[in-house]
Amino acid sequence: MMKRQWSHPSCALPLLVAVFLLLTFRCYVSQTTQQPPGRADDAAGSYAVDATLAELAAVDPAASAVLRDAEKLLEGNLTRAPPERRDAALRGLRDWLGRQRFEPGVMAELVDLVKRPIDRYAGARDDGRPYASCAVVGNSGILLAREHGALIDSHDLVVRLNNAPAGEGRFARHVGAKTGLAFLNSNVLSRCTARTAGCRYCRAYGGRVPILTYMCNAAHFVEHAVCSADEGAGAGAAPVIVTDPRLDALCARLVKYYSLRRFVRETGRPAAEWGTRHEEGMFHYSSGMQAVVAAAGVCRRVSVFGFGKDPGARHHYHTLQRGELDLHDYEAEYEFYRDLEERPEAIPFLRDSGFRLPPVVVYR
Repeated sequence: MMKRQWSHPSCALPLLVAVFLLLTFRCYVSQTTQQPPGRADDAAGSYAVDATLAELAAVDPAASAVLRDAEKLLEGNLTRAPPERRDAALRGLRDWLGRQRFEPGVMAELVDLVKRPIDRYAGARDDGRPYASCAVVGNSGILLAREHGALIDSHDLVVRLNNAPAGEGRFARHVGAKTGLAFLNSNVLSRCTARTAGCRYCRAYGGRVPILTYMCNAAHFVEHAVCSADEGAGAGAAPVIVTDPRLDALCARLVKYYSLRRFVRETGRPAAEWGTRHEEGMFHYSSGMQAVVAAAGVCRRVSVFGFGKDPGARHHYHTLQRGELDLHDYEAEYEFYRDLEERPEAIPFLRDSGFRLPPVVVYR
């Protein structure tokens, strides 16, 4: 007689459960020990930085060209400047050239370099402390899909970019009305100054709002001298502060690193071929990126609004522009913001600066 196979249901069910639990545990161990792409840990338990990418990120032809032009302007005594503003423009240019270097530790000095001049102007007590909370408001059309206006205005400092409108009609509920600092790249400063040969149009939020500007072109120290002299802005106008060149160099290196990493990951090509996709002589970080990094240096908590894109949204909420500028790698910058928010210890250059980044929340 054939021997009957053992198949009692009361025994088979626990056996199946045991097998399922064993497989689940093995899968869990595999997932928790496997390192995700781009997040490899080094022996010390921190995120590894690709040395090749870091070395390539240090090469900045665009910045080198600006410096060469600046030296020529200095040799020529900056004759473009009006005679009454020439000395001030030359002093600004010399000081700016004298501080050209890569130094991530500048993050710890931003309270002195940015907040203190604002506090002195406002008559605030100089306690050397960061702002409690800051909102950096970008210009993306995605802002119109949310009503963050009241939340934005609840921050101690609100930073706006390149004179985008605020508190006007239908924009108010989306972008708010409060502005404590206007961040302008010097191209914008140059254009608005040229409108009336004065600074009135550069102060879109009023003469009492300080301006922070970074120099895309050394010749724009002329416009800086004009705005600093309060021409067209009235007596007692707020200061126009130039970003420290060390902050510029840090931002350039960060963005290029993230762009290089993205290129290698998406194409499978060597990082040295990155230039086939990006024109190195024109490649640059965006105004918004530098505003976010600057805010991280002067605020205990940073909220970021209006950074990102959506197929149905315009590039800027206040214009009809839909296309992006080729000189920026926005996707790389978005990856940087995600690291700021989720794993700041992974950010190259910043993690070894000795500066502790504040909490950052990106509202999408």
